[in-house]
Amino acid sequence: MNENRSIMKKVTIIFPGWIKAPNGAARFVFGLRSCINDFANQGIGLSTFTLDDVHGEVRNFSNNDKIKRKASLKNKLMRYAKYSHLMTYAMIYFSGLRYSKRIVEAFDEIPNDELPDIIHFQDLFTCYYYLRKRKNKKSVYLTLHSNGSLWSMYEEYYPLFRSCFFGIMKRRIEDVVLNRVDKVNFVADFPRWNFCHLYPHISSQKTSFVYNGIPDIEGGSKGISSTNQTRLVCVGTLCNRKNQIGILHALSKLTSEQQKSFSMTFVGDGPSRNILEKVAATLSADIYFVGNSNQVNDYLTNSDAFILFSKDEGLPISIIEAMRCGLPIISTRIAGIPEMIVEGISGYLVDVDEQQLSELFEKILIDRPDFVKMGEKSRIIYEEKFSQKAMILSYAKLWQKA
Repeated sequence: MNENRSIMKKVTIIFPGWIKAPNGAARFVFGLRSCINDFANQGIGLSTFTLDDVHGEVRNFSNNDKIKRKASLKNKLMRYAKYSHLMTYAMIYFSGLRYSKRIVEAFDEIPNDELPDIIHFQDLFTCYYYLRKRKNKKSVYLTLHSNGSLWSMYEEYYPLFRSCFFGIMKRRIEDVVLNRVDKVNFVADFPRWNFCHLYPHISSQKTSFVYNGIPDIEGGSKGISSTNQTRLVCVGTLCNRKNQIGILHALSKLTSEQQKSFSMTFVGDGPSRNILEKVAATLSADIYFVGNSNQVNDYLTNSDAFILFSKDEGLPISIIEAMRCGLPIISTRIAGIPEMIVEGISGYLVDVDEQQLSELFEKILIDRPDFVKMGEKSRIIYEEKFSQKAMILSYAKLWQKA
């Protein structure tokens, strides 16, 4: 656990994952950890506690073959989970619950006089395991990286999780967390509002929001297309929730000649990859699947626009990364995403509707929007609202109030 004991207000971020894992949550926590000195300047002694601390080593995710094998196995099991309640629970347990239990058990071994003033969790299950056997009076915060619902993301991944089979489990977790946690934080204003609507018995004074922020980078200039194609890129797990299949279906509604005016690059892997590749093979557009990559910025800077057609989100780090690279954004009117885009100025918003997206593709072909200018506006919004500096100031203010 990284600590700076000279700072008056101590905060520990608890994350039941690996700090260098190839996902948005890990990148978010890694970004916070990289700002320890900046937080110190704001009177905050920040530390992180992750699975790397539990195991005494930082796990390396550079072995792409090993990652692919594990991802392939997980993808197969997730398909089985669609038809079995027991398999659904097993997947939730082995991909999340067991890590939550493990990290709480390890954190509970820390002596009381070494604990921080605020223990800030980044997921529901870990917060639950900690609060149900709370042994101290330290402030407990929880950030929900969702649309405001406690369960919507899990239900998108595991449809049977919506069933009454899991009702008792959900109610128990809700009761413990919402009644015992000191602050429920969100990554955008709409998810906070939605939470207050879904759980009206919880005082709005108990809620807050802080936009995600990421550090700026020294990047090369955007690559100029040598063709007349509009180069789209999507970064994220290939899954039902991220809805990449909806992008391909929208493209399929165009004529063959119109499809040829687009190229689509998917960065990431996941359970939907096989079906996506089959659908892509029927299209005239150039579709590329590059899998997981540590060179995401290279794909962003060689694209004209970023697209994310998700059904459920919080405030996607992938969109912020694209804004940082000066890309216009095409995305859905869900959760915090409309707070990231100025319609028609820095990007486009659509409902989760394939016909709407297809019509937008047609509009792009007809209007030929100035994506460079739109990307410049997107970059300005990143600097003003989603930079690491803005996030540091907001979190420091939130924690100092405790």
